[in-house]
Amino acid sequence: MRYVVIALLLVIGVVVAFSFHQPPMRLMPAPAIFLDDRTSVFATNQAHATESEISLFYATNRLGVGPLEDRIYAIVPGRDLHLGEATIRIGEEGTTWDKIYAWSTGAGDDRRPFLHLDNLREIASVDPAQPLTPDAAAWFRSIEEARLRGADSDVIVYVHGANTTVERAAGQAAQLYHFTGRNAVVVLFAWPTAENFLRYSRDMVTAFGAAPQLLKLVELLSQHTGASHVDVFTYSAGGTVGSSALALAGQAGAQQMDAVRLGEVYHAAPDADFATFVAEMRDYASLARRITVSVNLNDSALRLSQAINRASRAGRPDMRELGPEETRWLLDGARNYGFEVLRVRPENIPGLSARSHTFWYDDPWVSSDVLITLLYHLGPGDRGLHRDVTPSGVAYWTFTDDYPVQLARVLEQLRQQGQLLEETVD
Repeated sequence: MRYVVIALLLVIGVVVAFSFHQPPMRLMPAPAIFLDDRTSVFATNQAHATESEISLFYATNRLGVGPLEDRIYAIVPGRDLHLGEATIRIGEEGTTWDKIYAWSTGAGDDRRPFLHLDNLREIASVDPAQPLTPDAAAWFRSIEEARLRGADSDVIVYVHGANTTVERAAGQAAQLYHFTGRNAVVVLFAWPTAENFLRYSRDMVTAFGAAPQLLKLVELLSQHTGASHVDVFTYSAGGTVGSSALALAGQAGAQQMDAVRLGEVYHAAPDADFATFVAEMRDYASLARRITVSVNLNDSALRLSQAINRASRAGRPDMRELGPEETRWLLDGARNYGFEVLRVRPENIPGLSARSHTFWYDDPWVSSDVLITLLYHLGPGDRGLHRDVTPSGVAYWTFTDDYPVQLARVLEQLRQQGQLLEETVD
């Protein structure tokens, strides 16, 4: 009996330790598009910074404390939207660009480095009820200047998941920016999470509360930059934040349609109530260029979330939870609204865990497809994916075993169109 008690205490200790321990992100495996010998995605923008440090724009509705030049953000929400710039370092001090380039193109043979959050510098705050301050206007001008230096005419807003520290959220957003070839402008929206798995239910409450602030950010980016569109990329419970925010835009009607220039909306493994997610998508679908939802039906994190929330998740949906009208809308979504489901099937993707929840950045095939969607706005067929249909009639897209062959064809077309440059790095 004594040994059983000791074993139980050890298990509880491990669970508690992992609940509170949040290691920084490692640089994700090189996306498949970076493994092409003829292409240098970094060469597309000759002005990109070849440094170990990444400067990332951020916006947050977390409560800020400490000096503005070295800000700390609490796990509780504040009233205002805080704007700033984060500095994220790839690897240890002194890491060279040549080493980073090798890691980023699959040539490095040692362990991928951590992404370290060195600094958060708050530049301005936005009171939703007040006009922009001069400092806030300057922050948006900085975004516009960065956009003009790059090769992408859009701005991408990244929305992280639950149980995520600011450091991990910044690491995810920074590597998304890095693997655009440092061509796109990525803005992290850091909403408040408890940074503790045991308080997951609280995170889902603050997710809904963060939606109006995310919508405000999208509106301001649309109004105060020259971006062609504002793309919204969400991950996990960030799908609840993003879906709710965009639904608010759709519910506002024609006036809101003029206030936002919504482009790609990409929900990776969305941890959002499935029926609510579909209802909200109907509100904003007409505003978006395309809506992509990537799902893994064996996703272990969403299986647990479903048990906690007692409803299937948008990233692991149960069609039986929808009524006839919502089901018909999904069936017609691809034709009428550019709604696309990407089914990530681990059995077709070498090395991907069957229960993966982190596939958007952990798998080179999926991350490559994310980048092609956000940067080149290609439809799934043009990205080398295969179309299939569920027994209930819902169309979806998936990777086939010959995806590397299909990807090579896609890259060749992009090269011929001048959107990718030949490899020039020694």
